[in-house]
Amino acid sequence: MRIKRSTEGDSDIINLTPLIDMMFIMVIFFSLSSSFREEERDIKVNLPESAEGRTISAAAKLIVINVRRDGSFVVANRTVTVDELREMIFEAVRAAPDQKVLIRGDREALHGHVAVAVALCKRAGVHEANIGYQLPR
Repeated sequence: MRIKRSTEGDSDIINLTPLIDMMFIMVIFFSLSSSFREEERDIKVNLPESAEGRTISAAAKLIVINVRRDGSFVVANRTVTVDELREMIFEAVRAAPDQKVLIRGDREALHGHVAVAVALCKRAGVHEANIGYQLPR
């Protein structure tokens, strides 16, 4: 018994154009709807290196204090005085008692400048004040 073949060859072709269009739409949607968290970095701060690498846990709002080589303090891309820094930390601790602080001191900065930032955090009641460093390459 002979089976007749259909002469229609177009029914076996899968059109990929709608699939590719949907893929691009999904990529655009996910890239626009995702939020990217940018870590505050001061370009003028050159961190010291450490052999052990630990990261601090993500806080609701982390205060990053950058201590530059000349002893100036930069918070949120703004240079602040010691008094302004003290008030900023006290206000943050009043608003959130579990406030976390990251102190990023330049490797050429004097220890005393970084110690001032740590002392202000301790005096304000910050329970977790960490000092930033980078791992050797």
